[in-house]
Amino acid sequence: MSRSALIELLFSREKERLATQHWMETNLTYEDARSNIEKILINGQVYKADVFITRSGNHRFVIKDYGQKGFWERNLVGRFVIGRETKAYAALAGLDGLPMMFKRISPFALAVEYLEGKDFGAVGEDVIGPDIIGQFERIVRDLHARGWVHLDLHRRTNILLVHGKVFVLDLASALHTGMIPYAGRCLTRLIGLADLLSLIKMKTIFAPQLLTDRERTWLKVRNKIMPTKWESPLR
Repeated sequence: MSRSALIELLFSREKERLATQHWMETNLTYEDARSNIEKILINGQVYKADVFITRSGNHRFVIKDYGQKGFWERNLVGRFVIGRETKAYAALAGLDGLPMMFKRISPFALAVEYLEGKDFGAVGEDVIGPDIIGQFERIVRDLHARGWVHLDLHRRTNILLVHGKVFVLDLASALHTGMIPYAGRCLTRLIGLADLLSLIKMKTIFAPQLLTDRERTWLKVRNKIMPTKWESPLR
């Protein structure tokens, strides 16, 4: 392993350790989360988590829970998915635009702070402009700079506007491509193209003036290949 890769690995582990220490100060438990359910968001089907909102003190949390599933689903899917997403939040702790509070409350359940806002799909086009899209672009660039790709950036689910501030949610699909020695940067650029296309779509819809020449080229290529076209709506 190269020196730079080793330093990055040690840094990632330290971030995870500090995040875990921070959450050891809270008293949210799996039992408390289940007993204080405010709203059920998703009754997960086979191999999918149940998702609900709960409260602990002055904070509300979104809980992703496999704990009520069968033995094999809990252990073969739930343990892996929850562990993977928890590591992603820990590694990216402190990145502006991601939820700050999270905790693995059981081997099969993850709590992430609830943010009161609207997803991009529910916000009027007159509200989202260059400043908002600029925030979203910064989050995507910062993720990639840390060697991570999100891979699930959809305006109707995972991109939230909270009092004028953009947040990106749900790291279940995120990959740490940058951890791979030597090829990490190339893989981040290659696989991160999925995030770049999401950014291009947001720019096309809400702030086409921000599209760079390179992004306009990608947009043309994408529109030639795909049956549905991304076009800037008339204002």
